[in-house]
Amino acid sequence: MRNMIIMACAGLALSACAADSGRVERIATANCNAVGITEKDPQYAACRKAYGQQYIEDRLTHDYHDARSAFRDPKLAHTDVY
Repeated sequence: MRNMIIMACAGLALSACAADSGRVERIATANCNAVGITEKDPQYAACRKAYGQQYIEDRLTHDYHDARSAFRDPKLAHTDVY
């Protein structure tokens, strides 16, 4: 039973890493537009890439902390410093 739970969590973690590229593009475009950079601006491609990368990194950090808290053993208490 324990191995099945571990495999299920690993499968969920791997599927979470595969972000929907359309969603990432929409969020990045919306963030660029929010700061005043439109598709006509020369820095639009860099802005879209930066916001897309930031979204993916934030999701990975969030998922990592969720996974760590799910399997935390009270006997081995550890506090993250970041």
